[in-house]
Amino acid sequence: MSSISAPTSASPPGQQPLPMGTQIKSSLGKSYVIDGVLSERPAAGRLWCVYRATHEGKQFILKDIIPGDFDYVISLQKHVEHSPHVRTSVDSIPERDILVFPYLEKGLLHIDIATLSSVAKKAIIRDALAGLADMHDKHIIHTDVKPTNIMMDSFKQDNGDLVWRNVQITDLEAAVVLPPEAKGLTDRLSGNHFWRSPEAWARGIQNTPSDIYSFAITAIFAWTGSMVFFTEKANHAPPEEQAELILRRHLSFFAIEVEDFEGFIAYHGGDDNAFVKYLKSLLCTFSAEDPRRPFGMWQQVDPQFRDLICKMTYMDPFRRITAREALQHPWFAED
Repeated sequence: MSSISAPTSASPPGQQPLPMGTQIKSSLGKSYVIDGVLSERPAAGRLWCVYRATHEGKQFILKDIIPGDFDYVISLQKHVEHSPHVRTSVDSIPERDILVFPYLEKGLLHIDIATLSSVAKKAIIRDALAGLADMHDKHIIHTDVKPTNIMMDSFKQDNGDLVWRNVQITDLEAAVVLPPEAKGLTDRLSGNHFWRSPEAWARGIQNTPSDIYSFAITAIFAWTGSMVFFTEKANHAPPEEQAELILRRHLSFFAIEVEDFEGFIAYHGGDDNAFVKYLKSLLCTFSAEDPRRPFGMWQQVDPQFRDLICKMTYMDPFRRITAREALQHPWFAED
């Protein structure tokens, strides 16, 4: 049985953040003390908060969960609770629809990539990919793979070097379990605009290959420090222009093979599909003066890494390798 005691009278859930010093008793009988609000997001007439809290001197994350999703999220996470590379809840406060998670120090987006060795960067990519593979093995689609949802802890080696461990895929609140025979999610604009797959942009059928595409874009960031679809212009553009700027970069970097693009067209039902027509019109904007820049030809990037990414970013989702296949790629075996 969970309970709450606060230094001031507690408001109804979602009206305002829990005050500092609030003590919440969980379903496991543990008492968590709110240390601070890490984020708050207004939506659907309430605030959704993420808190840092402590229990017996150890830090935890407490997250508001949509009440109608609470039991589903708990059930989904049980499928991967034993994966060392997927962060799942360790406790709950059901009466306030709050889940408790282990605290992880930092997200990939906020790590100084330039200071990491190639060995450290490869280990981060491998471990995060292993977490995604564990999810896909259980037919779970994450739907929002991006650097902020890959988190880890730091520690100092004997020589003083800062390295990262406990790499985990996080934020499974938008994840979905699909039966093996299901085609996928439809009519859904999943994920963040700078990381989502082409079929997510199309609101087409999305399944585990959509996560693979997003992971590849995230891996490029982890390896090179480059957010390949991000530009300042796109970041500040209105939605329609933003989509055009980002999708044009998808086509520039990854829509290279004719056979692959034909597969993408077939995947979306043929040439009459409105999104297919839109992408074809964007392809016509390239020229000799403004050519495409295929990622597979980026000479500044390691050839084996380029090969791995190209296999994960085919426009046709059916051609992309799986997370397990990606983990077997020769790039991971290189020093």
